[in-house]
Amino acid sequence: MRRYRNGRNAAVIAGAYGGLVLLLGVVSLVIVLTAPDPILLTGLALVVVTFPLGWLVWWGRDLVPALAGRPVLFTVLLVVAGLLQTWVLWRATRGSARP
Repeated sequence: MRRYRNGRNAAVIAGAYGGLVLLLGVVSLVIVLTAPDPILLTGLALVVVTFPLGWLVWWGRDLVPALAGRPVLFTVLLVVAGLLQTWVLWRATRGSARP
């Protein structure tokens, strides 16, 4: 297993971000699936937290007919975008490998 200069700090930062994305995604899915008329403030928070990929998913939902009227699929795509950004955040903050 490789060690990185800022590996532990990067894992904490990326883990906290990934946990926040997962928490907002799960809460959004529970609201969408249980509420008869959901008002998704957690969904809006998920879009903001997953910036910039979340905004691309938000703007792209009108271009892709499969996303129209499917809030569950939209929320899952936002969570996937957030998890991709978690990996990028970890890669960007971990630093170089130690010898």
